[in-house]
Amino acid sequence: MLMKAVGKNLREQSSELLRKMIVYTGATVLFVMVLNAAGVSVGALLGAAGVLGIAVGIASQASLSNIISGLFLVSERFFEIGDVVKIGDHTGSVQSIDLLSIKLRTFDNLLIRIPNQQLIEKDFLNVTRFAIRRMDINVTVSPQYDVERVLEALRSIADGVPQVLDEPEPLCIASEFGENGLNVRLGVWFERSNYVVVRNAVFARMQQVFKERGIPIRTRTVTIDGNAAKLREGSPLT
Repeated sequence: MLMKAVGKNLREQSSELLRKMIVYTGATVLFVMVLNAAGVSVGALLGAAGVLGIAVGIASQASLSNIISGLFLVSERFFEIGDVVKIGDHTGSVQSIDLLSIKLRTFDNLLIRIPNQQLIEKDFLNVTRFAIRRMDINVTVSPQYDVERVLEALRSIADGVPQVLDEPEPLCIASEFGENGLNVRLGVWFERSNYVVVRNAVFARMQQVFKERGIPIRTRTVTIDGNAAKLREGSPLT
């Protein structure tokens, strides 16, 4: 009845957390009522429970911290059940948000439990929060090649991949002269569900275009998710 009255307008993780709190509280109240009906001195038990509770509370400070952290996480609404998040070295979809921890299912089908307190103390990344993402590929070419010729080749690469979005339009820019030559950048926007397709297609198209035009390159890929980025440097393409 409480869930129907209160939980119908809540998000899935808030509703699940509220349901568990109601169940635990209701079970405790019911247990006390059964003892009272059976003639057991509830007052004496509560006194003993109070002393025991102090000892347990001292020993379970980490659990209490996780519970409080879980409430903050739910109120912050940074992620929902089903979102793909990256926490430290772990990446996976959120399976559940509990009082003490969240559980992630990794892409190789492993279940990972992460205490809520760690999420409060560390930065973590929501990969699927927004509908579109951008992948940047930094390319180094010899300074002897014409800049406009290289930028035109990058535009041709983006135009040759159907899954690359026209709006926002692809980014083709000469960034700087580095130690090994001229650094240019290709940035393509795509729907998040097309990540693997776009990544493979862009690299295949890049290899084809630069081979046809005789431009040897080195690449560095930057996948942008919010304010975080991942770098991966590749070998020369000839």
